[in-house]
Amino acid sequence: MIASARFNQRRGINFWSIPAWERLGYRAVFFQRQGGVSQPPYKGLNLGIATSDAIGTVKQNRGLALKAARLGPYLPVMGQQVHGQKIVLVNRRKQGCGWLEAETALTETDGLITREKGMPIGVAVADCLPVLLVSSGKRRAVAALHAGWRGLAQGIVSLGVRRFQEQWGIKPQDIRAAIGPGIGPDHFIIQGEVLKALQSQYPEAVAVSQRFEPAASFNLGQAAQIQLAHAGILPRHITVIPECTACHPKKYFSYRRDGKETGRMLGMVQIK
Repeated sequence: MIASARFNQRRGINFWSIPAWERLGYRAVFFQRQGGVSQPPYKGLNLGIATSDAIGTVKQNRGLALKAARLGPYLPVMGQQVHGQKIVLVNRRKQGCGWLEAETALTETDGLITREKGMPIGVAVADCLPVLLVSSGKRRAVAALHAGWRGLAQGIVSLGVRRFQEQWGIKPQDIRAAIGPGIGPDHFIIQGEVLKALQSQYPEAVAVSQRFEPAASFNLGQAAQIQLAHAGILPRHITVIPECTACHPKKYFSYRRDGKETGRMLGMVQIK
């Protein structure tokens, strides 16, 4: 749980890291919103290049974030996230895609995997979950997955685990997973067809009560853990940072709390 993640403050930037992964030869971070140079309504470290924030400001924020987290030396790769299940294998030729310009992001891509050293991959979030995977075996590999309710319904987390197996023969018991901050169940209310769909897939993560009736609350983090477990990831190999993005306006951007004019955090991972 949260004990295996570490909170960092460096160069005015706040982020979570995973010390155990550092010892395996990886660097993984989940950024908060403090620091940066963006002005309201994106005040702080807005890392979302597809927002209406000034592009120069976001580039400056991204540069500050990389330095603070000591990521690189190659430029990161980002996807054009559409709440889908497409996962793309990236190599050195893709470095920088989606990092300095939104137009160069990998088309309709919500997951990235790579074995390239020193090239971060990441996902942008503002309530959805950033899910990171690494291999603890001889074949080193990393994945960054964007998992909202639509992505979870389409199985993007288990697909990421499967790609490790299909691409490199990495077994689930040799995969470590980390689930970053996302919206908590008290702020994520579902109803109608969405409720029916998620209740059939993740009944344990759906809480029906008189407080929300006829709607219900949905626990994204619990659903992601269920999907990881079903994919064969051992519970002791899953790190969870259970902070709610909607509950902490000073720490995190939140689409549901603030509307479309809000910033984005990044979850990022690389082979050192």
